[in-house]
Order: sequence, then structure tokens, then C-alpha cells
Amino acid sequence: MNNKEKGKNLKFHGGKFIVFIPILLALIGLVYIALQNANIPEYWVVFLLPLIIIMPLVKDKRKFANIIIDGFSSRVGMILIAAVMLAGISGTILNESGLVKTLAAYLVNLNLVGSKFVVATFILTGVVAISTGTSVGTIFVVSPILYPVGYLVGSTPALLIGAIVSGGAFGDNLSPVSDTTIASATTQGMDIGGVVKSRLKYSIPTAIITIILYSFIGTGGSASDQISEYVSNPQPLSLLFLLVPIVIIYLCIRQHHLIEALSYGILTGLLIGLFTKIITPSMIINVPEPFGAGGIILDGIQDSVPTIILVLILFAQINLLKEGGGIEIIINYMSKFVRGIKTAELSIVTLLISLNIVTGLNTAAIIGTGEIANEMGDKYKISGYRRANLMDCAGTTFNYLIPYMVPVVVGSMMSSMYAPFEDAVMVSTVEVVTHQFYPWVMLAVLIFSVTTGYGRKFAIFSSID
Repeated sequence: MNNKEKGKNLKFHGGKFIVFIPILLALIGLVYIALQNANIPEYWVVFLLPLIIIMPLVKDKRKFANIIIDGFSSRVGMILIAAVMLAGISGTILNESGLVKTLAAYLVNLNLVGSKFVVATFILTGVVAISTGTSVGTIFVVSPILYPVGYLVGSTPALLIGAIVSGGAFGDNLSPVSDTTIASATTQGMDIGGVVKSRLKYSIPTAIITIILYSFIGTGGSASDQISEYVSNPQPLSLLFLLVPIVIIYLCIRQHHLIEALSYGILTGLLIGLFTKIITPSMIINVPEPFGAGGIILDGIQDSVPTIILVLILFAQINLLKEGGGIEIIINYMSKFVRGIKTAELSIVTLLISLNIVTGLNTAAIIGTGEIANEMGDKYKISGYRRANLMDCAGTTFNYLIPYMVPVVVGSMMSSMYAPFEDAVMVSTVEVVTHQFYPWVMLAVLIFSVTTGYGRKFAIFSSID
């Protein structure tokens, strides 16, 4: 689209609110197919069909088509697609190595099973996410190990994926190198160190409550007979493949691009496999028959294809909401309700959540809310630290609590890509939402904070805050 075309919102027969129909239909469809335990391809239908249905209601069909194409080609979406593909290859290497079953066998012997492993998963994922500054990237990094191992040692699959996504949310919320932390601090003119320090009052109590919930909900603790047969033959040499996630995590911590980190992780796994002879050259790539194809690399790519298609369609939905004027509608509506410091803070939280739901990206929502938060801060003398924390913590709620959000979708896909055996169940997006506790608890903490003023007096820059 040219600049002139981009400057105007898409128009609809029936009024501007038609822009919300596709995502509402998708949400209804997501709940339905989740209750039916549908497979991944059904998610394609749920997101794509509403885009087709709305076509007759669009006035400028050519512009609509260009908006969809722009969504397909979103830079963020392309990064996710590349990450999904490389993560699929990495996971295939780890599956071939026998590492998962070996770790599971040792953990059973240590009695770190059931809900104990879920708690450990939340904490470990949180530590990784704090270091890397990305929740989605962390989910890609830890899932190939933590999910299948936890499954094999008796952890409830939905709670296990929930703990991984929750840990990613916790770490991203608190990390000084997270794009949400940087965006929330800079848009409010605050130093990152001060923002992170002041955020402890929100994130640490939320994490403690989350740990308590994971400790008492779920299986109590021993691997079943069915699981035991998968962990009876540990292969100590396969532990060398732990270097794969270690390399990935180290490079992410050192601020290397996620794609670079995953690529080096794959190379590490292949070299270890060839050195130990656990992986042979013919296992990496082979032609089993004329015009046939096989091997670890191909299997990893093929396993990632369903998620790649879903990401493409998801970002088309998100771009339609943005270019169709959905964000403007929400901002204009919210600005009518501000009457004092409490309603101002509530508006900051509600506006950010609304923009997050529309855009599907919490960082974009923080940037979109930043200017209005500044205006409200000046008018009602709300500290910049307070405003930054309200925005970042709000971005840690519904960004993980709507079935079409990227972390939720990725979490669900991980349960399919890294299932420890063929008949293992897939965790649906709705189950991911209902089994991750950090975002739910953070939502309660935010409501408590705004209504009671908790955390409002920590700042030194304002007589009110």
C-alpha cells in the first residue's frame, strides 16, 4: 500500500465496529474447537474463515487484501516463523538423542515428580526469561526439555505448559532487558533500574502466590506404570545434549538474536550427535527411496509447518484490527471515563489491556498507551515509575490469557511438537489459559493495587504517588 492509502482506516458497510467481528468469531471458534479437542489444522479454519466472511462488508476490497498480505508478511511474524522452524529442528535432535527419557529416569529416582516438577519448571523458566528478556523466546528454549520430561515424570500436561508460559510471563515482566520493560520505562521517561526495582512489589508477591498454587494443584507425585516404561533405560551419554539448550540460553543472555541462538543450538546438537555416534550422517538427511526425503532436519521442518501456517493467519487478523481502526475506537472510548487518580490508573491499565487484545503484542500496546499515560501522569501527578509498572504489569495479564495470543498459541504448539510419545495428549489454547496462574494472579494484584493504592507511595517524585 502507498502512504496515502495507509493513512486512512479501512471502511466497512455497517459501521466502524464491524472491524471487531473477525476476532470475535475467532474467539468463539477457539472455545468450540478446544472443547472438542481439535487438532492444529482446525485452528487455521477458526482464524481464516472470519477473514473470508467479512469480505462482503468491506468497502475497499483491494485495500483489505493488502492489509491481509501485510499481516502475513509482518516482521514480528516472520521472526516467530523462523524461530518455530529452527526450534522444531532442535527439538527433533533432542528427541533422537534420548536426553528427555534419560532426564526423566533420573528425576523419577530423585522423586522430583508431579507437582514438584511443575513448580521447578515455573522457577527455572522464570530465571531463563529474566536473563533473556523474552517470554516467547524462553518458551521455545525450555519446552523441548521441560515439557516431555515433566510429562514422563507424572506432571499434569496442562499445568506443565501453564507453568512454562507463566514462567515466561514472570521473567519477561521482571527482566531489565525485556522489550516491555524498556518500552514502559522509556515512554515514561524513567530509568530502567528504578523501574525494575520498584516492580518487585508487584511481581514477587505474584510469583510467590503462583508457586503456592502450582504446589497444591495437580498430581502429587509419582510416575505411573505407563510412564515408567518410557524411562526405564537411561543413556548417560545423551546428557551431553544438555549443551544444546545451554548454548541457546547463553547466547540469548548475551543479547544475540533468537534465530542466531537457535541456529548455534542446532549445530551444537548435530556435532555432539556425530561425535558420540548417537546421530549418523544418514540420520541428518537422506533419500530413503527415489524422489523421497527424510532425516532429522526435514522432520523438524515438517513438524513446525502447522504452527507456521497458524502464525501467518494470526498476524493477518491482528493487522486487520490495527488498520481497520480498532485501536482508535478503544482509545477514544476509554478517555471518557477518567475523573481522578484511581480512574486515571484504571484507564491506563484498561487501555493497555484493550490495545494488547487488539494488537496481540504487549510491547505495541505499551507504546500505544505511553503518550496517554504521560498526560494522565502530568494531570494527576502519578509517578513515572508507577505508570511504567502499571503498563508493564497490565501487559503481563491478557497477553497470556486470550487463546489467540502468541505465547498461548506457542505453548499449545509446544505440547504437540514435543510430545514424549505418539499417544500423548495435546494441550489446547484454552487449557493453556486456564492452567497458567501468574497472569491471573497479576490481574488480581493490579486490581488490588489500583483500588487500594498499594505501591502508589513508593516513588519520590510526586507528593501524591
